[in-house]
Amino acid sequence: MDLLRRAIAGPGGAVSGDRETLTSFPAFYRHWTPRLTGYLRAQTADGRWVEAITRESLLAARCGWDELVTCERPGVWLFRVATTLLRRWQAKAREQCTSLDEMVAGEPGGRPDVLAAVRGLPRRQREAVALHCLLEFPVPDVARILGVSEDAAATHVERARGRLAGLVGAAEGGAR
Repeated sequence: MDLLRRAIAGPGGAVSGDRETLTSFPAFYRHWTPRLTGYLRAQTADGRWVEAITRESLLAARCGWDELVTCERPGVWLFRVATTLLRRWQAKAREQCTSLDEMVAGEPGGRPDVLAAVRGLPRRQREAVALHCLLEFPVPDVARILGVSEDAAATHVERARGRLAGLVGAAEGGAR
């Protein structure tokens, strides 16, 4: 629930510049792998996708490392690749079965955990709030990762915060 409150309140700070100046792939891997897997887990309950997309994204980073290391924000590049891959996998899954969002919405349980609450948001809101509030990417970076304008990214974050605030209020009201 603490992470859910943090998502509603917003980031305590942006991703710092020193994190973006990683000079070796092993350092890049160690820094971004837990953040990337956490972001992907907030997007889908299917752990197989998380592992596969993380591997594919980091493999793409390794294959293009010489060029990627010259980027100003390699983490933004990594999350954009992972988000694109996740969207493709989800589109394929929707062709084969019911919507993942419908499956998550139907999960039993009284008080939603953070991941279930975030997963229950519409896709763009889910992606934006996870990137901005949980991973502390600034809105311009969120916009680049999601391929939308800064205004659209900010709108998605604010709408997600509103929905999550409603969930927290409902959960706290039911716990009294």
